[in-house]
Amino acid sequence: MSFELIVLSLIASIMVVVIVVILYYMEKIRTYIGVFFVYFSLAMMLTMFLGASIYLFSPSTLSLAIAFGINMAVMITALAYFFTIAEELVNKSFNGLNIHIISFSVLVVLNEILMGSTFGIAQFGREYFITPYDAFYYSINSYWFFYPMMAEMLAFYLIHYIKGMVYKELFPLIGVAAFPPPAFNYFQWFYSATFFSLAFSAIGILTSKGIWRYVYLGVIIGVLLNFINVIPYDLIIITSMVMYYSHILSVTLTRH
Repeated sequence: MSFELIVLSLIASIMVVVIVVILYYMEKIRTYIGVFFVYFSLAMMLTMFLGASIYLFSPSTLSLAIAFGINMAVMITALAYFFTIAEELVNKSFNGLNIHIISFSVLVVLNEILMGSTFGIAQFGREYFITPYDAFYYSINSYWFFYPMMAEMLAFYLIHYIKGMVYKELFPLIGVAAFPPPAFNYFQWFYSATFFSLAFSAIGILTSKGIWRYVYLGVIIGVLLNFINVIPYDLIIITSMVMYYSHILSVTLTRH
């Protein structure tokens, strides 16, 4: 393993820990002050990844200034808005509205997509990210997207498992995330990962009820479509990951 890959892996691990901490904090929210700071934290991480991607795509003083400017603009605007409504937020209880739960989940997954972009550009260079299609393709179909996400999903699952909250319908999805066929460009990996993804999805269908059976059925269809085109698989995986976080958060936040 190269020194560059070790450094990138360590940085990615730190980012994973930060996101897991934010996910853990989400469940402690009691007022809209907490809601604001979750949005603020996730938005700042998004702009950090976006700024880093801009700079790595075309390293220069100008791109560094743009990256810095994006981060500062978002931070100053958000904090200025916060100070104008802080008193109102303190007195407003949060009861786990679905719109916020879904928004939190979408932002977490968007952070992982941008992590895939940032670390992908850092390791492989800009040539894989020239067009919008290539940028999407190589951001998602990368171990820099799947394995940080899988680690976060597993950590979030274990946090609740320790508390005695078992989401057996969700656990197979972690297995699916652990074996993404497009993540490595190896013939042996593609077929073995396809087998394990189908196996975990089948387990998901057998152990879940309601909408989750359709989610796992969608994953099976997406995995099989990888032989033709990976984009349907990517979209199904992104959707299922948003649903994963939304499901857990909706249970815990509405119990307040």
